[in-house]
Amino acid sequence: MNFLPISINIEDETILIIGGGHLAVHKVESLERFTHKIKVIATNVVPELLDRSFVEVEQKQYEPSDLEGHLLVYAATNNKDLNEEIRRDGKRFRCIVNVVDKPQHCDFVSPAIFRQGNMTVAVSSNGENVYAAIKWRNQIREMANAGTLFQLETKEVYRQEFLNKTE
Repeated sequence: MNFLPISINIEDETILIIGGGHLAVHKVESLERFTHKIKVIATNVVPELLDRSFVEVEQKQYEPSDLEGHLLVYAATNNKDLNEEIRRDGKRFRCIVNVVDKPQHCDFVSPAIFRQGNMTVAVSSNGENVYAAIKWRNQIREMANAGTLFQLETKEVYRQEFLNKTE
């Protein structure tokens, strides 16, 4: 697997999660730091999702047309065949799909993320070793909290420093 690490502007996007169980809760917990435009489609939805007022919930069976207009989709059901169907349908609707906990079936994987101010560090193992990625992320968090990492300066300070080195 060869995943490209990128940052995607999701300001105008609604993230779609198919599945209403604890896998979906975990994804919402990861996403809510970045957006509150999250939609869940599932026949059964756990209370932890229903309690989040910003999550749009549709309690119904999945249909391929549900993917229309969504850029990012998480297939978070406990049904392997349905997750694979969502992945195939995603290709048709030009969505990128993450089949939760199955990186070999994903168009993208979610990295371990540390965010402080406007700085974000995403650590990924290309889906090979999520626990190592989490450990690296946690070590970066510890360094930042201990003041070991550089202090956040203004954009102009870093721009000028960069320009001075390239002259």
